[in-house]
Amino acid sequence: MPPELSETPTVPDHAAPDSAPSAAGGTAPDGAAAPAPNKGRPRSEAVSQAILEAALDLIAEYENVTEVSVEAIAERSGVSKASIYRRWSAKGEIIAAAMESVKAPLPTDMPRTSFRDDLIHLAHTMTRTVGARDMKVFKCMMLAANDPDYQRHHHRLVEHRRKFVRDTFAYWVERGEARPDLDLHLAVAMFISPLLTIYVYGQYADVQQPDTVERIVDSFLKGIGTALAA
Repeated sequence: MPPELSETPTVPDHAAPDSAPSAAGGTAPDGAAAPAPNKGRPRSEAVSQAILEAALDLIAEYENVTEVSVEAIAERSGVSKASIYRRWSAKGEIIAAAMESVKAPLPTDMPRTSFRDDLIHLAHTMTRTVGARDMKVFKCMMLAANDPDYQRHHHRLVEHRRKFVRDTFAYWVERGEARPDLDLHLAVAMFISPLLTIYVYGQYADVQQPDTVERIVDSFLKGIGTALAA
């Protein structure tokens, strides 16, 4: 097993952001010696990332989650099982976190100029080019549907994404751009599913065009919206 990655913090994780040095090994603006760089948090994040990357590599290699073990993740990452379990309580939680890490992050803000603009912005953040390893991981997400331990943690992690989309729909329902009787949960599923099918799982490659996202959104809005329903 390779040497374990160090995660010993040099300062507490709750240290104030402005306590960070101005430059590693340099001098402060007033001429005083700059403090030693804060290696605690970055090192801890690097350890967590090494664990997730190892889990992703193993999922892709085995092409399932059942054969992936915490022991194998520890061996591949160079991180002890004790360090892994300090971060995640069970294998299912590690697998869910690893799979979640390959998804595109949610947008930090929304246009809020129109329902259509928001949906197009959301859709574009969900579409991304993935490599061969991550494509295998995405396919394993579907195969893991019958694993109760994985699903329990997966649903907890993915709910914040669904809520973000639901809140966007609710925002425009309140402003009259979607029907007031809209089933928000069903609308989220109807919006996300074709994007995942086409852009993540790689199906229907023949429909991928530069304007595919816009066409999906416009077709969707004709069913649930008011502005394009005529």
